Amino acid sequence: MWLVLLTTILPGQAFARKIDPEGDWIRQAMLTPALGLLFLYFASGISFLFGLSLTMLSWLLLIVNLISIAIIRSEIDLGKDPTTNTVRDTKFWGFTVIAILISMTPLLTYTRPMGVDWIGFSALTDAIIRSGGMILPSPSLGEWIYPPAFPMLAAWQAEATGILAPESVFNLGHLSFAALLLALSAIGERIGASHWLILAMLLAPALFAKTLDSGYPTIASQLGLIVGLSMLYRKINWSLFLFTAITVAMIHPTGLIYYCTLTASILLLEKQKFTFSDKTQIGLIVIAIIVVILALLPAFNGKAVFAEYGWQGGSPFVMYAGLLAPLAIWAGWDMRHSYEGRLFILWIIINWLLTSIYLFDGLAGIPLLSMLSYILYSMSMHAFHIPMACLVSLKLAKTELFSDIKITRSIMIVTILISAIAQQCLLELSEHDELHAQTSGDFILHSWIENLPDDSIVYSENIHWGHSWNTPESLGITSVPTLGILHQTYSIQNVATTAIVNDDYTKISEIGITHAITSPLGTMQWEIASSNHWKLILEIEGSMLWELSENDSLVSTFVPIIGDNMRPDPWREHRFRDPFNMGNDRFFMNKGDYTIQLNQSNLIQACVSIELIGDVSISVEELEYSGSGWVRACPNQITDTITISMESESEYWLNPSGASGRSDRFVDETGIRLHWLEIITIG
Repeated sequence: MWLVLLTTILPGQAFARKIDPEGDWIRQAMLTPALGLLFLYFASGISFLFGLSLTMLSWLLLIVNLISIAIIRSEIDLGKDPTTNTVRDTKFWGFTVIAILISMTPLLTYTRPMGVDWIGFSALTDAIIRSGGMILPSPSLGEWIYPPAFPMLAAWQAEATGILAPESVFNLGHLSFAALLLALSAIGERIGASHWLILAMLLAPALFAKTLDSGYPTIASQLGLIVGLSMLYRKINWSLFLFTAITVAMIHPTGLIYYCTLTASILLLEKQKFTFSDKTQIGLIVIAIIVVILALLPAFNGKAVFAEYGWQGGSPFVMYAGLLAPLAIWAGWDMRHSYEGRLFILWIIINWLLTSIYLFDGLAGIPLLSMLSYILYSMSMHAFHIPMACLVSLKLAKTELFSDIKITRSIMIVTILISAIAQQCLLELSEHDELHAQTSGDFILHSWIENLPDDSIVYSENIHWGHSWNTPESLGITSVPTLGILHQTYSIQNVATTAIVNDDYTKISEIGITHAITSPLGTMQWEIASSNHWKLILEIEGSMLWELSENDSLVSTFVPIIGDNMRPDPWREHRFRDPFNMGNDRFFMNKGDYTIQLNQSNLIQACVSIELIGDVSISVEELEYSGSGWVRACPNQITDTITISMESESEYWLNPSGASGRSDRFVDETGIRLHWLEIITIG
């Protein structure tokens, strides 16, 4: 992360001096990381599109920094130094620090990202490191088509520093969000809203939730809005617009759409007169956008319109807008006659009208609608946060100056309380490993498979916990994540899955599979463990690495654990087979003991798969476990019973899965899920 941050300083400072010449050096410094990242993303995207290597990208970034030095020196020589420092009060710095601290907390406290998107971005990053492009790993044939700037820059960082692809993606995603917030704080001061803009950002979970959900390119693409907001009250510079539009399009097209809707709002209100040069540049921009759309449309031909949360202007808008929405309505009504009020109201309305795309959920056969839906998914989390915060901040700044100060003080106090609760919740989530789409064991095993013999082909489930990011050229893995446009011309995934389910050793060998990796979150572990054609060679917290064996002596059967408090399994909708009738519910326990009777006389070993919810302590006979996540407890002494005991007290916590519908409650309790009993016998 520090390498990327250092690389942003010079280009970011040169850019800040150009677009904010009125600002003092502190405000320009606050803009520097965001604007510098735009240059890094531009260089990364262009490098990928022209087929340049990561080494060539390093040289390109060096050239960008050298040019930036020359620009800064020329500015100094011309006497264009920053203006005298502005006096900023503690509220300005206080809310800025709070926002950045919240944005960086997951990076500082979590072992890996939450959400599922990071898995796909890590796979793209690994592919670029491995092959120089977004080429699918062997034995699949094909490629991903995805905006290249983010994974290319993540690949450069990983290659330069030696960190894993997921860590690079994690770092870059949260750095981009922190830079965006820091720059928004500077924008607030520039438009006369002082600390109120960054405070207003804290009143909604939207972009914070999107970052926590690992939607990193979507967040990074909103860096372009810093350029747009910096150019308010000035004639639009179409060359700068073109640079920013190209850059954010190479990060994620949502950023391009919001940047264009902001620009359109300005044009509609100001009714600027266009010179011949302006008209030429606008024409070229429109032609370029049309060409790109026409080139991409065939990939969406026939695909249905996709709505992740239903209509994005409906209840999801209310959920993620939080307190900001009613304040925006109040601010909009009061400021409807001012230029700034009409500008931000128009920007919000245009973005809101785009949410109507989700009213066509499931409609197939119209490529343009399908493409828009895939670009604008989860709009409620990212389309309105910045526009509404801008509108609200100007109203609060005006209220602080001319109206009852009790209103603004009350809002400050509420914001501080909300921020404290949010920070506490984020810290508490770091103790809930079970919320992740991959377990700790999955993560370790995916990193370990590079140690397998050359020419090995590893079977993995085609779901979040089965996708890998660390596949050397000498190995193959059967499943690949779906993101962007997946153009896959050859795959053995379906054939391999069918062969494993049917226990067809001949077919499995014929297609070249040598190993398999399974997760306790998935279902293929049941199929593989119950066959005598697979040998367990490594097990980490219930995640298993298997080797194909013509005849292994041990086989397993699985028995669901039933209790008096059965609750829905959060990952139930992602399991597509149930050979042992596990069902969708699991026994939840947060106190006392539970005893399992063992009736099999020929068992070799008995193991219990348990999920620890929160930082808890349990014992399984003589074995003791603490922390969170999965354990596969196999007592050394075989008796007629296995007793599981809670050793720690249950505590309440806010479960985000309850808000998304994966869990049955939002205010939850720590405890354990008892999933199944595994009976291991001679096959």
